[in-house]
Amino acid sequence: MKAVEKLPTSSKNKRIRQTTAAHDEKRLEIIECCASLFDRVGFHGMSMQMLADEVGLGKPTLYHYFSSKNDILYDMHQMHIDALINGLQVDIESASTKPEELLEKACAQTLREIAQHPGYVRAYMDHYTELEGTQRIEMRKRRTEYFSRITSIISNGIASGRFRKVDVELATLAFVGMCNWAYKWYPKRADKTPPEKMAKSLCDIFLGGLIIKSGK
Repeated sequence: MKAVEKLPTSSKNKRIRQTTAAHDEKRLEIIECCASLFDRVGFHGMSMQMLADEVGLGKPTLYHYFSSKNDILYDMHQMHIDALINGLQVDIESASTKPEELLEKACAQTLREIAQHPGYVRAYMDHYTELEGTQRIEMRKRRTEYFSRITSIISNGIASGRFRKVDVELATLAFVGMCNWAYKWYPKRADKTPPEKMAKSLCDIFLGGLIIKSGK
């Protein structure tokens, strides 16, 4: 198991976490700075002292917000998967929405996160294996939950006659892979091509192999 910097137990047990707006805002600032440091020096190259210097806090004060860089990484993962699952849930609850529209919206949501929070998404994609113990177990469950929701959309599309019969798991892997891989190239294009427009272009390509066209 990898060593992580943590506040000494005696001090950590005395910490009382605040829940004020200012406290939450500072946590977000720390997460942003941490994502930037991950990009510049790597997960293993970053220390809590480096992060404290970046944010302009004393190291003991930094520990008031996060007990380790692994905890910050875990929060990045939670924030990203929350956005994906919550956005998808709103769309799924609309029974009138066609399955191809649901997939396009899911793609747009992923691209939106990549455009707005590229550091979080890179951490989510590149540093999942750094999560340990219950944090990794929880994130695996949440990733599986998202995957299952996409699988259900494709399955429902087949059942309703909107999509042709395909290997549902393979189709889900292809769709999620298409969306996720955009973190490598989309940030540079986000200003010129907004998420909704890019999602439509990507899904036009992907869905061309799924939608049953009239007269065929």
